[in-house]
Formats: sequence, C-alpha cells, structure tokens
Amino acid sequence: MRKLYEASSAVEAHMLADVLKQRGIDTQIQGEHLQGAIGELPAAGLVRLVVEESDYEKARTIIGEWEAAQPVEPLAPRPKPNDRPWMMLVGGLIVGAVLAYAYHRVPGTTAGVDHNRDGVLDERWTYSLSGKLVKYEADRNLDKKIDFIGRYDERGTTKSAEQDDDFDGAFETRTLYSFGNAIKSESDTNNDGIPDVITHYKNGVMASVENINAANGFPQRIEHYRLGAITHVDIDTDLDGKLDRRNFHTFFGAISRSEKLAQPSQ
Repeated sequence: MRKLYEASSAVEAHMLADVLKQRGIDTQIQGEHLQGAIGELPAAGLVRLVVEESDYEKARTIIGEWEAAQPVEPLAPRPKPNDRPWMMLVGGLIVGAVLAYAYHRVPGTTAGVDHNRDGVLDERWTYSLSGKLVKYEADRNLDKKIDFIGRYDERGTTKSAEQDDDFDGAFETRTLYSFGNAIKSESDTNNDGIPDVITHYKNGVMASVENINAANGFPQRIEHYRLGAITHVDIDTDLDGKLDRRNFHTFFGAISRSEKLAQPSQ
C-alpha cells in the first residue's frame, strides 16, 4: 500500500474515498481515530488515504482533477492603512445614530386607560426607551377599535395624527403638525385613495377648507374662516378648474354679497 493523500479531516478523507470508489479505485483511510484522540488539534498528517501501488498513478490523477475543480474564494481586499480611521469613524457614527434612534424612538413601555371597564384599553400611550412619548392611540367611541393615532417626535411634541372620524374602520384623515400646532389635514371621504377635503391651519387655528373636484384635481370650493366662522367662499361654478365666484357670508353663514373673481391673464 502507498500513501496517496493527507486529508485535513476524516470528513474530507471519506469524501475523497467515495470519489475514488466511483472511479473504480478502492482506498483505505488511516489515522481517523487518532484525530479523535487529540481533540481539537489539526488533522494534517494524521488522516490519510492509501491505495494499492498499481492504482497510485490513476488515483493521483483523479485527486488532481478533484483539487482543480474546487472553487477558490477570492481574498477580500485589504483596506489601505489610511482608510482605517475613516472607516472606524463612519462606522462609529452609524452605530451611534442607530442607538440614539432606538433610545428615543423604539417603543419601550405602554400605559393606558380602560374607561368603560370592558378589559380593552380605550386610550393607550407608548413611550420610548428614554421615556419620551412616541405614540398615542384612542378608541373614542368605545367600540374596541382604535380610531385616532397621534405620533410624536424626539422632543415629545405632536408630529402627525391619523383619524377615523366616521368610525368605519378606515383612517380617512391625516393631520400634520409643526411645533405642536396643526398645519394641514387631508381627508379621503370616499375612500378612493385621493384626498378630497384639505384643511389649512394658521398657528393651529383653522383658516380654510378646500373641497377638491375628483374629476380634475382642482379645488371646486374653498371656504375661508375666522375664529371658526365662515367669512367668504371661492367657488368654481362652471367646473373648469378655475375659481370664478366669491360669496361673502355674515357671521351666521348667510350670503351677504357675491362678486366675480378676476381670472389670471394668460
């Protein structure tokens, strides 16, 4: 018998023995029990394949073909010495930003109130790991379905709100806030995915309401308010996408006078 190959492990030795057997060459594996006796030490020089002298040349050719067919993993390019500090700095900044976001934004604890004592929270506050309020949820009509969701920024001030004001299970209104004051809300009253009522606020106070014509995407009616009372309404009477009539209203909502709006020059 002649030594044919020194394997890195008993597994590799058995795999090669199977390859050779498929090509009609019988081999013996020697030393695999010695590997188990020395624990985690490398198996090189211990586990080996041996064959009959007459099969040696053919077996070596098969081993050579097998080795040539094994994929070689490309070496990862080593970073230039000058790149390492920058890579470490950028990596540190990224990790720091992720941890800061998680600390201030990832939900940590929840508290709530069950107003009607049915076992379901009707109001629920969610706080970040830092203790900042990140979300408020409410079931305003006590039907066990959340119909208002308020979201808060890292300072704990209101950032946005989603509302289901007709309590049908679909959130049709979204309101945006700046420095805690509402600035704009959009409502999709017919659930077609396109807002058709847009409300604008000034310093958190309602200033105007636009009713959008779904056919052309332009306002068909804009109501203007002061202290909650309507002052005047601009209307697109012929539905051509241009507001052409302004109606002024009394404090009680009645039309006091009407005038034609000048059209912009072409």
